[in-house]
Amino acid sequence: MEEPKQGHPHTEYKHDTPAQKPYWKRIHHDWKFWIAIIVMLLAMAIYVGTYDLSFRPHSPPQQRIP
Repeated sequence: MEEPKQGHPHTEYKHDTPAQKPYWKRIHHDWKFWIAIIVMLLAMAIYVGTYDLSFRPHSPPQQRIP
């Protein structure tokens, strides 16, 4: 009988974890992802809270001259 070939792809043992998900599916477990989300939400809150980052005071509307 013939022995199985060692180089055949179906007979090699893989050392990887069998069902590891891609990084984009498990990113919510990473602390860097949450820091980026917090910074982004803080930037949006500052933008909205400062009226589109305009730090100058708004003048009241002027009356129309008849």
